Amino acid sequence: MAIFGDKKAAKPSKKSDKISSATIITSCMKVTGNLDGTDTIHIDGHVIGNISVNNTLVIGKSGMVEGEIEAKHVIINGELKGTIKCENLEVMQTGKVSRYIEAKHLVLDGIIDGDITGTESIKVLDNANIHAVSLKSKSITVNGQIQGTVIASEILEIGAKGFVEGQITVKNIKTEEGGRMVGTMSTYQDEPVKSKPAKKPKETVKSSINTKSKDEKEDDFFSKK
Repeated sequence: MAIFGDKKAAKPSKKSDKISSATIITSCMKVTGNLDGTDTIHIDGHVIGNISVNNTLVIGKSGMVEGEIEAKHVIINGELKGTIKCENLEVMQTGKVSRYIEAKHLVLDGIIDGDITGTESIKVLDNANIHAVSLKSKSITVNGQIQGTVIASEILEIGAKGFVEGQITVKNIKTEEGGRMVGTMSTYQDEPVKSKPAKKPKETVKSSINTKSKDEKEDDFFSKK
């Protein structure tokens, strides 16, 4: 892949002839348009557009992205205004994310404002400050601050430094001494399995065939006269 900015190519080691390639957008650059890659993209500049990468996307401390991101791994030290879909997401202490996040595993230690879904787990670290339209996952561990709607389908763990405020829906909850929770709490209910509709009984069709004998029909004919 292309390399933007000054970067010396690493010499291959004797053990392997493979060289890792990366796209680097330096802090002095502004890119408008979509980016597609098959390896790693590192952004220290400003990108306005959608980014799709099969491996890792890194947004540096000076990096800013406005758009949609799809990647395998995403590490954010800078700022994203847009949406993320990935397997693993790390928002570091200096990271900022707004709008929408969907990932398998999330580790959050920065500022997040929006709708957050972790299909397996979400870990909210000490420095995290989250304003969630909705934050939902199977397992949620909180050592930072969350305000908003929190849904844990398996367990919510609030550490000694954790603080959760808002509408909380959980199946199980564990709170360490010093952890705080303010708001309303309800029990998570698994969605009922939809049963197949019962088959309708076959309707009996009544025959309209006249079953009278020939003589009976003739008697009716003459009686009408």
